[in-house]
Amino acid sequence: MVRFIVGITGGSGVGKTTLINLLYKEFQGRVSTFSLDNYYRPKEEQIKDENGVINFDLPTALNDANLKKDLELLVSGQRIEQPVYGFNNPEREKQHLYIEPRELLIVEGLYVMYYPFLREQLDYSVYLTVDRSLQLERRLKRDMEERNYTREDILYQWNNHVIPSYDAHVLPFKKNADLIITNNEQFDENIHILMDKIHEKLDVPQ
Repeated sequence: MVRFIVGITGGSGVGKTTLINLLYKEFQGRVSTFSLDNYYRPKEEQIKDENGVINFDLPTALNDANLKKDLELLVSGQRIEQPVYGFNNPEREKQHLYIEPRELLIVEGLYVMYYPFLREQLDYSVYLTVDRSLQLERRLKRDMEERNYTREDILYQWNNHVIPSYDAHVLPFKKNADLIITNNEQFDENIHILMDKIHEKLDVPQ
């Protein structure tokens, strides 16, 4: 049974996965994660920029209808199945992920606060922020090592897709978040506010 739904958002490379791993460690066996990353539309349905390069950094890149349907099923207590999005790794796209509803449901992704139907589901929202130069450094490392992109490809996406879309579709919702956590060298003190908040919600007897 889902008791508390926490949305985690922020730009690329801000540490969403790292924060989620900390939550799994703190609340062992009580957490499930719903990732927006697994709802990207097929490449042939994506919008291309003026140079013919697919722009994956738009809200329209996600199949929001399937996203909404699956999240509602999970919140209602049903297990869901997600095809894993491969991020330029074809082998990963053959995998499927089964998500069980647990007490703490983490909804994570760039557009967690962009879609109204998602915002309405959240009990608490967390916005992660980081110095932009460090953010780019992390993205370069991740995309070259894990997603088979060249440095040139990554910088093109960063300048033409990532930052314009972040400024237009992600950053405006920062002011609406319940909590802002900065993650430069490490998470700032607000990480403790988040942990305490979740304990407060989950540790109360039903």
